[in-house]
Amino acid sequence: MDREDRRRFFVIGSAILEIVTPVFRHKLENNYTNHRVGCLKDFLNSQPVVHTMFHLRHRYMKCCKDNGNCTSNPNLPITYCQWDLLYTENPGPGQHYCYCKYTAKSVQLEDLDITLAGLILLNCCTLGTAEQQAIKMLRQYKNDYLSHNTKCGITKHEYDALWPHLTRFVLQLDPKQTR
Repeated sequence: MDREDRRRFFVIGSAILEIVTPVFRHKLENNYTNHRVGCLKDFLNSQPVVHTMFHLRHRYMKCCKDNGNCTSNPNLPITYCQWDLLYTENPGPGQHYCYCKYTAKSVQLEDLDITLAGLILLNCCTLGTAEQQAIKMLRQYKNDYLSHNTKCGITKHEYDALWPHLTRFVLQLDPKQTR
């Protein structure tokens, strides 16, 4: 990889960290405030959200409440670190292991990285098909071109192909972004 390949890598990385991540956070904030939830903590504490998030971290668990809506994911998209950032376990009676034993921490939107914000958006928010697709693609670009790019470079051909798609998906989620 030459200097220009590294520069393009830096440009894409900067766009993802400085533009995409705040767009995801803003989208999340708009979603819960439009549903008359005052803050992120209250949103994360709402029964449907904590239940969904619980099952994104814990496989094969049945809950004591809302057992009919329990799901088991073949993979666990939320890591222990992410779960621990969001929730704390409340000691209580009984031997069951359920989402009802967890309470959201006072986490701020700025504490959420693109991966976690994207997971919350895709699994706990009301989004249109186009918004879901944009979030999935932007997360995929982050993985492909930033997180799993061991060369720390992007060729001119990759960059020229990627940039219009990256721009389109960002503008789809937040038309106020400037080019």
